[in-house]
Amino acid sequence: MNKIQQQLTINERKEMQRLYSYVKQVKNQISASASSVYIIQGGEVIGEWYEGRDPYSYRLIDEYTRFNVFSVRKSYIGLATAILIHEGKIDDIDIPVSSYLGENELWDGITIRHLVTHTHGLNDDLTEVLNSAPPGTVWDYNGAGLSLLYKIILKVSGSTVSEILKEYVFTPLQLRETGWESEPGPHLTADVNEQNQPSIRLEEQSGFERNLFVSSRELAHWGYFHLKKGRIGNQQVLPEALFNITTSIQTPSQLKDVPQNGFFWFRNENGLEKSELGEELPSGSYQILGASGCTCLVIPKYDAVAVRMYNKRGNPPGYDYLRDIKQFGNLVNSILEEE
Repeated sequence: MNKIQQQLTINERKEMQRLYSYVKQVKNQISASASSVYIIQGGEVIGEWYEGRDPYSYRLIDEYTRFNVFSVRKSYIGLATAILIHEGKIDDIDIPVSSYLGENELWDGITIRHLVTHTHGLNDDLTEVLNSAPPGTVWDYNGAGLSLLYKIILKVSGSTVSEILKEYVFTPLQLRETGWESEPGPHLTADVNEQNQPSIRLEEQSGFERNLFVSSRELAHWGYFHLKKGRIGNQQVLPEALFNITTSIQTPSQLKDVPQNGFFWFRNENGLEKSELGEELPSGSYQILGASGCTCLVIPKYDAVAVRMYNKRGNPPGYDYLRDIKQFGNLVNSILEEE
């Protein structure tokens, strides 16, 4: 039992059945083989639900099952970046990339702020990374900025993202169901693609690749760690200032009609039509998403964290991912609003 779990009590609420039913319905629609829900509010686990099997071993999904969370890992890389800023190894969010990686036409004018908010103007759709727009003028969700950020982290710290997080977060909090995995394990769940073929992504353990596996409860604990701004029980594990910068809007102020990001966390306070957050969620909510259908949603107004997991890559015909993720948030909001 990790240190966050030790602080939580269990008080499951029957209202959560509405949420479980919705998640199961979507699971069947997209042909995922595994799904789960984990909800924390006010220091209580008010919802915990598991459905399905691993597509390789056919093991039942349970509290120990670890899903590949894909782009959710960006929130972990974001916190590692904030730790280095706090330590002075990265001077400031508006420091140019060239200060760390040297002059290069490719990243001329790009800052750390641009990298963590998807506003760097780089495009990696082709075989080589290209400039598609001046930094700070567009929002484009791709991996080009993340690659530069990782190079900076490695250069200024001499450590990988995984090593930084183990030292500052995973070990102090005793998180044993979170990590980048290079070898198969008994609780790692494979994903299924659009042809319903299973695969499991195993890469190096640097913390950069898309091989972060997390249990549903520890992803909720990750959100809870942010909700509580680094304080667990009587211990301030990390300075509150780190969470103030990672979860507040850092998108350049001149970009009004694009998704709003903290350090990769989505905020979207501008009511943008393409926002991933549900329209009914209260101001101040933030979330992070992954390609397998997983999400970690933090709602400070309700002192709550909501996690859902799937193991499906790709969107089948007739499935509107954006509408689904908004509906999940709206349904969580409606249930918590009733309390």
